[in-house]
Amino acid sequence: MSDPLSDVLQILRPRTYMFRAIDAGGAWSLRFPGLEGIRCYAVTRGEIWMQIDGEAGPRVLREGSCLVLTRNQAFRMGSRLDHASEDAVGMMSSAPWGGVVTINGGGEVYGLGGFFLFEGRQANQLLKVLPAVIHLEGAAENAALRAAMGVIMSELREQRPGGRLVAEQMALSMFVMILRQPLAGGTEPAVGWLQALGDPKVGRALKALHAAPGNAWTLALLAHQAGMSRSAFAAHFRRLVGESAMGYLQHWRMSLAADLLLHSRDRIGEIAARVGYESDSAFCSVFKKVFGSSPREYRRQWTQAASAVVA
Repeated sequence: MSDPLSDVLQILRPRTYMFRAIDAGGAWSLRFPGLEGIRCYAVTRGEIWMQIDGEAGPRVLREGSCLVLTRNQAFRMGSRLDHASEDAVGMMSSAPWGGVVTINGGGEVYGLGGFFLFEGRQANQLLKVLPAVIHLEGAAENAALRAAMGVIMSELREQRPGGRLVAEQMALSMFVMILRQPLAGGTEPAVGWLQALGDPKVGRALKALHAAPGNAWTLALLAHQAGMSRSAFAAHFRRLVGESAMGYLQHWRMSLAADLLLHSRDRIGEIAARVGYESDSAFCSVFKKVFGSSPREYRRQWTQAASAVVA
């Protein structure tokens, strides 16, 4: 049976990441700008106050807690929030990847922070179902998250043979742990494919759909996979995922097609067949409706963009 979470990760293609640590003492406050991607923070000693733009009040990250930001959110963090904030970008960039930024001699607070960016062009669409803030205190995987961040820091700092590969694989593992949290419950409720995977009925239908996206799926066939009536399944799927089952199927097929256009040499007709379209023209029509360009134009545009970056 397919693993939809792994399927989505393959489309997202996490590619860029960075981790640094803070060793702070005394009164301090840093201002971080909003950034694309997912950012995560863990406190291993002491506590840090954090005020996220748009939230009514501050949060406190105590020893052992982790916090994940999934939107382009600016925030302040420090020992106290009434202290004048310094520019975090300038201060943090003074340390290399895996390095430690020392504030006021350190010794009172130690925290790890990092971010992920994604190669996949559909990242925003697929990740928007996550809660904007995931605050983990006492969750089962907190220790594993902190340990993963520590390994990444160590590998980047010590630059041992093969260290970059170890760090890359650990970063991907850590990202999977983050995405599992909404499935385990205990975080802010979310609507979308990720939350739906935890539902025993809709989850079965999603796994079947991901295992064979090119099948001639109908609402009745998906409802059968879920063990529900057609009408009950349609209503339950929309309530959990936020769109219709057939709408989700179309979006997933188009995400797969876009990924294949960028990362394979398959002809457009071959890609159309793999994602369930017998007619090339029907496939091209739907693709253009979703992405605003034909499959051929989409492939050419991104190929040219990639070539320009390399040059």
